[in-house]
Amino acid sequence: MMHPNDFPQMPDTFDRRVRETLETLPEQPRKTRHAPLRRIVSIGLAAALCIGGTAFAAGISGGFPLFFPGGTDAPITEYVTTPAPGTVVDENEKYRMTVESVLFDESAGAGLVSLHLENKSGDGVMPFGILELNPQYQNLPDMAWSNLSQCGSSEDGQYNFNVMYDEYGFCGSAFYLDTSRSTENDYYIEGAFIPSGDYTPDTPLRFVAQEVGKTQTVSSGGIIGYITLEVSMSDFEQMPSLKSADGSITLSPISLRVTEQQPDETLADEIDRIAIKMKNDTEQVVLVDASTSGIDRTLYALGFGPDAGFGSDAVVYVFARTFDLADVQAIVLNGTEYPLSA
Repeated sequence: MMHPNDFPQMPDTFDRRVRETLETLPEQPRKTRHAPLRRIVSIGLAAALCIGGTAFAAGISGGFPLFFPGGTDAPITEYVTTPAPGTVVDENEKYRMTVESVLFDESAGAGLVSLHLENKSGDGVMPFGILELNPQYQNLPDMAWSNLSQCGSSEDGQYNFNVMYDEYGFCGSAFYLDTSRSTENDYYIEGAFIPSGDYTPDTPLRFVAQEVGKTQTVSSGGIIGYITLEVSMSDFEQMPSLKSADGSITLSPISLRVTEQQPDETLADEIDRIAIKMKNDTEQVVLVDASTSGIDRTLYALGFGPDAGFGSDAVVYVFARTFDLADVQAIVLNGTEYPLSA
């Protein structure tokens, strides 16, 4: 969430009105394995955007300036798919959604997407809220997600952003608002997503906004949240990857997949430390259990296994940093080193 000092001081009457409104909002349950959330905040942030919005950040190489603000995503630049302006767009009577950049790694099963949502009426009404982190998890230097504003909605008429495949398949995902680029009526959003274990390679992805409070029935008879905006993409640049000798570990420049063919209880809960070992024998730490030093340089993680009907127990992590695979020699999980090769 935004730090209070990031924006000019509001008048006391405005501040009281915002606080009174926030107190009426419902509690929001946790959706990812990240730290607990408190509630959805929308009005205060919309006011902040009105005051503090700035122009598009320049000089970012790979198309995801929120996720890689230092322009350190050079290893992924050539794999980012950037549609021609105005080509991957959908709109309704209120909003227009455009896909700006997509990066999808089928080898490990993870991706990134950058969306631009425009308010066509210009009334400053933002159609989603922000999931507010508990204070102890805000703006921590070694937890990438603690510095981001995650989108989430619970009120009728608001939008939730999702990634789908086939007719009924949903990816696990987390979408974050880029407050440095967004303005009162233009919202720049970046999402990290992970398809479930039943995703089939080369299946097109659908980026959707679903309206809270409405549903629709698909041809199979299933009921899903009403899709008010939808764009599809099928062509992605194949990313390189490294694997362990037994194939149970796959590392790409943006993600890690760990698979057990003989599933245990919950693989994600068993991994307390992840590090990338480079060829110069240094380690780049990605994750350390928050109960110890609290390092988490991931944007999103998803675990799934036999309880979801899959034949293996797997966990996938989307990184908040990138690695040049040519410099990597191994992955280190819980102190055990696993050599990797192409």
